[in-house]
Amino acid sequence: MFTWHHGFWIYFLTRHHPMVWNFLIGSMLPDYIYIIAVGIMLLHGQLSWIDLLHLDPAKMMSLLPMYPWVVKIDLIGHSIVVWGIVFITTLLVQVKGVQAFVIGWGTHLLIDSLTHAAYANYLLYPLSLFSVHSPISYWEIQYFANEFKWINRILMSLAVLYLLCEWLKTKKKQ
Repeated sequence: MFTWHHGFWIYFLTRHHPMVWNFLIGSMLPDYIYIIAVGIMLLHGQLSWIDLLHLDPAKMMSLLPMYPWVVKIDLIGHSIVVWGIVFITTLLVQVKGVQAFVIGWGTHLLIDSLTHAAYANYLLYPLSLFSVHSPISYWEIQYFANEFKWINRILMSLAVLYLLCEWLKTKKKQ
């Protein structure tokens, strides 16, 4: 799922929670490194703004060997082992808002495990390179990407309509 989709869905599900923004920021955490990497690639001329419209895994993966630190940070951010250690730490050391952030991060890992096929994440890194290859991918056509995108777009559109109706209802009461 695209990074901002993670944020949208966690916002939709937690919008009435006082820590909604912590959930939202955490839900996009593992992919922030790619935003930084794409920015660097744009600055170095390895990608153009037009490339961003049609960026596919093959193009992105071909550029990543030039940035091994991005791969390392991606592995850490998408690891259930690392997430689990951080989550357990938040249970032991209570810091306001951190648990919501870490739970948001966990939702990202869950959704990625359900929507990554050939380019699956190594969930047990650094202990193992085990990965779950979903039969569905948000990006790869041979793994129903087009169907997934249509369903996700329809559901997101319905969710936006619901949010708009909810907002208008609240506005009318005021």
